[in-house]
Amino acid sequence: MSLKSKKNFPKWPIYDEEDINALVNVIKSGNWWCGFPGAHEGENVWLFQEEFAKFQEAKYSIAVSNGTVAIESALISLDLGLGDEVIVSDYTFVASASAIIATNAIPIFCDIHPQTLVMNVDKVENLITERTKAIIPVHLGGNAVEMDKLMKIASNYNLVVVEDCAHAHGSRYKGKRLGNWGDAGIFSFQASKVLTSGEGGAIICDSDELADKLYSYTDCGRKKGTHAYKHFSYGTNYRMTEYQAAILRTQLKKFPEQHALRNKNAKYLMEKLNEIDGINVMMPTPGTSEMGWYVFPFVFEPDKFGGINKVQFYKKLNRKGIPTCDNYPPLHSLDCFKNIVLKKGLNYSNANWGKEKSNDKYFPIVADIYSRSVEFPQELFLASREKLDRVVETIKSLK
Repeated sequence: MSLKSKKNFPKWPIYDEEDINALVNVIKSGNWWCGFPGAHEGENVWLFQEEFAKFQEAKYSIAVSNGTVAIESALISLDLGLGDEVIVSDYTFVASASAIIATNAIPIFCDIHPQTLVMNVDKVENLITERTKAIIPVHLGGNAVEMDKLMKIASNYNLVVVEDCAHAHGSRYKGKRLGNWGDAGIFSFQASKVLTSGEGGAIICDSDELADKLYSYTDCGRKKGTHAYKHFSYGTNYRMTEYQAAILRTQLKKFPEQHALRNKNAKYLMEKLNEIDGINVMMPTPGTSEMGWYVFPFVFEPDKFGGINKVQFYKKLNRKGIPTCDNYPPLHSLDCFKNIVLKKGLNYSNANWGKEKSNDKYFPIVADIYSRSVEFPQELFLASREKLDRVVETIKSLK
């Protein structure tokens, strides 16, 4: 994205004096970490967990240092491990799969639906083997995977489900917030996300047992209500800092208004762009009433735009002052998976990727979509209608 195009639309993140004061108060307090459940040092982490759980309509929220370790922690706490297979969307950021690798499990990549651009649930059953233990549906751009349908499959095969909601803050599908359909839902608060503290993550769930295991794993194997130097199981330190939690608490207050505006403007832009011959915006999955809209992908037909490719499309938009962001390359095409540069000593030969198996012909939908798709960043939808109309007219001018 060019600096020129960034100047024409709202900057991200958006902050005010309340955010600044929240950080100043943490510094002045001298309590720069959260402490333990029975012996709080700071209060922001504990309060944010309650506030985020309430917003996401979940019983529990466990705050962690980033979204990647949120996935890892959920899988570990759900007893995933050595050689287990985990089905995940092929169209997502690398963390959705690298977190699986971190648990010594094996990701299995699932192609996407050509209109919704999220995991095609109809392809999941063909990927299930005797080694399959979990599914990670990724709600790209906040758009829902067909969770009711997916949960029936998971139930039939006794599989756990961890929803990747890194893009789906506030998304709702068939009346239920995303993240509440599966056994756990994970969120990212990385700098570009719609709710951000620069870095950070959270796991939501409704199970008392799972919440306790998540806390223990992310805080050095401790248990709530016990001595700080008693460690009951293998754990690590993925605690969120008081700084992150403080800024998330103030940002969460602003989120509903921003969320409503993103949804309103995204719907407007979707309708306008879909009227252009050769443009198809990512279709909200039927039943989705709210979306996080972290990214706004659309697919173009090159022959309708003079035969230009996606790189040329991006450059033309940026030159005309329209901000864009890069699409995720399909996981199967990344060097680490294609060349199997992963954990030593593990056998990845049963995976549906690697070497010749990473050929695009085995993932035809996502390969095609990636080759001719463009994305807008979420902050574009905090702009005025006048600027959105300018986006539409600019794309029309490329024909």
